[in-house]
Formats: sequence, structure tokens, C-alpha cells
Amino acid sequence: MSISVTGKLNKAANQFQIGEGKGFGVRVGVQFFNRETKEKEWTNYEAVIYAKVGAQADFYESVLVEGSVVEVSGSGCQIKIWVSDNGPVYSIAILDAKIGFVFSNDAPAPQSGVQPPQSSKQESFDSDIPF
Repeated sequence: MSISVTGKLNKAANQFQIGEGKGFGVRVGVQFFNRETKEKEWTNYEAVIYAKVGAQADFYESVLVEGSVVEVSGSGCQIKIWVSDNGPVYSIAILDAKIGFVFSNDAPAPQSGVQPPQSSKQESFDSDIPF
């Protein structure tokens, strides 16, 4: 069974070193309407994304920040329970997590050194097309 969740990060990913790579722990909350209680409730998801040190880790570090919208997918999920002073806190851990999409206002804009071709012949041909 696979799983995919899209949500907003309420805080930046926790970063930690793993061997020659880097781990990024993210927590995503998804709001839903519970038809039994007639209330809006939350499902909490957590995932760890691994990256190689270098460009991949640098990219994740720049985009997995507070306010980013991310899509996290994985091969399955597992229920996690953490007991706090206020009682148990439940979350769903996404296994073998990967980032499929990320949007961050803080991320650097992609840059391209490729310029579109400039051709006066193409422009004159395009102007002759009747639609």
C-alpha cells in the first residue's frame, strides 16, 4: 500500500546527520471533517527524508522551511504513539518517504542559461498564420 500526503509545514524540518548523508524530519498536519463528531479534526503525519550531502541536501535545507507546501509519499505507513503530559499523541509515520512536490516562497528561483532562439523568419511565418 502506498501513501501520499500534501500539507503545509508549520515549522522547518528537523535536520540530522546520518553517515555520509543528511536526514530531514518533517511533520504535516491535514485537516478533515469528522462526520461522526461533526467537527474539524487533524491527522498528523511524520516522515524522514534522506539526502546525499551536497546539492540534494542543500536543496532540501532551503525548501523544507516553515510555510512550505510539500507532498510526501511513501511505500506505507505506521501508527506512532507518543505519551505526553496531556495524554497520548497519535501520528502516522510515512515509511520510505520521498518528496514529490515542494513549494516555498523562500526557495531560490530556478535559473536557466538557455535563451529562446531569435529568428526573424520564424516571426514573419507566425504572423501569417490566420489563427
